[in-house]
Amino acid sequence: MMPRDQPNGAAPKPTPGYFSYPVFSLSLIAGIALGLVLTRIHGPVQHGKTEPWQLRVDDRYHYQIAIALEYAHSGDLPRAMKKLIAMRPAQDPLGELAEAACALGSSGYLRSDSGINALSKAVALYSSQGRAGCAEELLPLQATDSAPDPPAENAREAGFATPLPTKPPLPDANASAPSSRLAPTAVPRPSFEARSARSFCDAANPALIEARVVDYLGRGIPGQRIRVRWGDQADIFVSGLKGDRGDAYADFQMEEGVEYAIDMPGAAEPLGANLSTGACYSGNRRSLKSWRVTFVET
Repeated sequence: MMPRDQPNGAAPKPTPGYFSYPVFSLSLIAGIALGLVLTRIHGPVQHGKTEPWQLRVDDRYHYQIAIALEYAHSGDLPRAMKKLIAMRPAQDPLGELAEAACALGSSGYLRSDSGINALSKAVALYSSQGRAGCAEELLPLQATDSAPDPPAENAREAGFATPLPTKPPLPDANASAPSSRLAPTAVPRPSFEARSARSFCDAANPALIEARVVDYLGRGIPGQRIRVRWGDQADIFVSGLKGDRGDAYADFQMEEGVEYAIDMPGAAEPLGANLSTGACYSGNRRSLKSWRVTFVET
């Protein structure tokens, strides 16, 4: 029996589904937000500006050689030292430059004229400041090719006869072969004078030798080696490695009961008096005496 509200033979009319615009909008927003979060987390890594000290080992070597080339062009030693120090070397920036030149010279860097020129500039920079490495021995012999003779037809046109070849002279067994190794341009090394030391008391920094290396205008000179000696021992520390204290600054930690002599090897004679620490008072606090020494370029 058919229902009363439908005519005979008519199919039942389907009931329309439920659709909510607010639910659809919220689902769309949630999907977009989830996609942004996943893209943020798992998307490609965005690399920022790379600092020199963050470079890989091989790239550090090439960057240091580039600094040496820039110095050869400008002659600005403080600027070159700042750039070498910005690479955060373990101790001596010029010593690390010598290691870089040695490593590159041992790995095929000298197969081109540009590589030979670059390495010779690096040698000139660090050797002028009293450093040494293996790169000096790796530099190849300088090319000494002579200019070719003019063609025979050009010689005849100029009215000159083409010279006949002659037998070369026998080599002298007693004569030594001339050395044609590339020699780096020697740069005069600066000299310094140690001024009288002054003691001070600082509870935050006890038993410290604070050395400063400056030019005649009082400007800091980074990358200069300072040596302390006690007994049969010695240690080297370098100016400018603590950037927050300025280009001139370097320090050394003392021990009680030990006397220290301080100088700059090859650049400044030792200070007249030895330095030692002892008890002092900073306010009401007991501490150990420290010293300040200044080396001035002469």
